[in-house]
Amino acid sequence: MKHLLVLVFLFLFLMWGPVAAQDIPPRQQFPVSTWNQIAPGGATTCGHGAPYSFYYREGPGEDLLIDFQGGGMCWNAQTCNISTTTFDDSINPGDPSDNPDLFPVGITNVYTEDNPFVNYDMVYVNYCTGDLHTGNTVVGYDYGGNWFETRHLGSVNATAVLNWVYNNFPDPDSVFVTGCSAGAVGAAYWANDIMQHYPNERVALLGDSGGGWRGGLGPTWNLWGTNYYGLTGDALSIEKFYITAAQNFPNNRVAEYNTAWDETQSFFHDVGFSAVEYEDALRLNLRDINNSVLNFRSYTQGGNLHCILPRTEFYDYATNQVRFRDWIADLAAGRRLNNIACTDCSKPELLFGK
Repeated sequence: MKHLLVLVFLFLFLMWGPVAAQDIPPRQQFPVSTWNQIAPGGATTCGHGAPYSFYYREGPGEDLLIDFQGGGMCWNAQTCNISTTTFDDSINPGDPSDNPDLFPVGITNVYTEDNPFVNYDMVYVNYCTGDLHTGNTVVGYDYGGNWFETRHLGSVNATAVLNWVYNNFPDPDSVFVTGCSAGAVGAAYWANDIMQHYPNERVALLGDSGGGWRGGLGPTWNLWGTNYYGLTGDALSIEKFYITAAQNFPNNRVAEYNTAWDETQSFFHDVGFSAVEYEDALRLNLRDINNSVLNFRSYTQGGNLHCILPRTEFYDYATNQVRFRDWIADLAAGRRLNNIACTDCSKPELLFGK
């Protein structure tokens, strides 16, 4: 019976397919200069069946920010069960991590001119499937004798959001794709698709605090169907997402931000997700990407902070007297950019040595 339920759900998913952009109201029907919650419906879903939604805010300019939400992940019965704390399985408009209107800091702080994205149209791709925005399967788990299923359908949700984006933003001046933690991986995975859709626009990618997991990802959730631009199974890895986008679009810039001792990324090695300790994984991943492409840049901060984009530190942190806020502004604007790495990596450097 349990297997039958999974087959029924998959049959309905195949019948529905990714929700089409025309099923969602166009951006003109929503208030301007406010965050708007949009429920695409269709086959979109959160991990344990809660409804899926995302947010967008119309800015005064013609540039577009696509921000993939972070929020952990799960990969077995222990981490995916309904009482888990390793990922959030629903979207709550009263939760500041889900609703950017409640937490205007970092890149979503639209009340300061110091924000390089203050004039951008902003799309916030919410996350609740435990699969780094990329899963395409429903998995049944047995946890302590209790059977349940988790809908690792992040790719269905992201497809619905991006279909709406493509329909409503046909010709932006530029596009900046980003996300922190799990959102960094989602941003890197979907960047190639976004760059394909906007071949005549400048598109930049920044992954925030997602570069320190190493190893094949394909078997984890039967991710990404069966093929990612010719790669399958164990050949799928996070660094390959950056390499693929950078190789296919050499005029665009691809980048990462990480801290030297990121405590959250280290945790996922400790619980068995990454085969290599964080510090070694980060070094090896950056090496592999740099050796494969010329249009990749990285910024490595001292300390152990996880994620900088949704924090006040976005405006305060510097490395070797290069302010991160200024570095990312140059990245978004297509200006010349160097790799930045901490010298004393034991702690972060504050702006102007403060």
